[in-house]
Amino acid sequence: MKKNLSKSVILKSARTEAQKNKMKKILKAGICPFCPTYLEKYHDNPIEKKGKFWVVTKNDYPYEGSRYHYLFISKKHVEHIEELESKAFAELVNLIKWLTKKHKIVGGGFFMRFGDYKHTGASVTHLHAHLIVGKKKDKRKDILNVPLGYK
Repeated sequence: MKKNLSKSVILKSARTEAQKNKMKKILKAGICPFCPTYLEKYHDNPIEKKGKFWVVTKNDYPYEGSRYHYLFISKKHVEHIEELESKAFAELVNLIKWLTKKHKIVGGGFFMRFGDYKHTGASVTHLHAHLIVGKKKDKRKDILNVPLGYK
């Protein structure tokens, strides 16, 4: 089944005005911003590392309060975890290890949304994963909130 790449961004999932404005341009262009052909045109941060299956880059719109927020973007346009090759998972783990070593990350969170955006809250349907590192807990009581779906 051929995917409709013009529906790869979900405008109502945008968190900032800047993100919404960029997504409107992407929708008008009718492309997927995470596909390799368009990634560097529509993504502001540089690619920090490329593997066979993934690219690693900072998120253009990091979650509020995060110290680091990286994306691992599938080099192949897939939308569901079932579409990944088994070898892609091994590479993903190695890229996470590389990034945690590079930044001396002692604690953080990793997640991947997949499938129907109506169940996930994702802003881009092209499969990608997140590594998010907050700040060290002190007297602040606020936690970092990350949308992973709906109640």
